[in-house]
Amino acid sequence: MRKVLVVLVVLLIAGAFVAGYWPQREKLIEAQAETVEARRQLAQTRTELDQAEAKARLGRLFGQFLALEDAVLASDYAGAQALSSSFFNAAREEVGKTGDAAVRTALDATLMRRDTVTAGIARGESSVRDALAPIARELRRALGYTVPSLVPVKPVSAESGT
Repeated sequence: MRKVLVVLVVLLIAGAFVAGYWPQREKLIEAQAETVEARRQLAQTRTELDQAEAKARLGRLFGQFLALEDAVLASDYAGAQALSSSFFNAAREEVGKTGDAAVRTALDATLMRRDTVTAGIARGESSVRDALAPIARELRRALGYTVPSLVPVKPVSAESGT
C-alpha cells in the first residue's frame, strides 16, 4: 500500500508539473514566433526607410539641379557657377551613398557632364542649356518620373492651316 501511495504521489507531482509546464511552454513558443515576425517586419521597415531616404536625397539633388537650370536659363552665369559646384559635389557624394544601380548609373552619367557644364557656364555660353537636358532626363528617370521620348516634333506652320 505504501508503494501505491508513493507512486500516486509521484504521479500527482508529475501531473502538476506537466499542467504548469505545458501552458508556459505554449506561451513561450507563441512569443518566439511573434518575435521572429516582429524582427522580419522591422527589417522590412528599415529597408523601406533606407529606400525613402535615398529617394529624398535624390529629390534634393534634383532640386539643386533645377535651381542650376533656372540660373542658366536666366543667364545668371555667376550664380550658376556656384550652384553647379554644389550640385556636382552633392552628386559625387550621393554616388557613394546609393546602393541602387539605376541611381548610380544616372549619377555617373551626370558626373561625366560636369566638365562640359562647368566650362560652358564659365564662358557664359547659352549652349550649356543643351548639356543640362540629358542630366534632367537621367535624374527624372532615377526618381521614377516619366521621361518623354526624344522624338522630334514637326513644327506646324501657319500656312498649313492647323
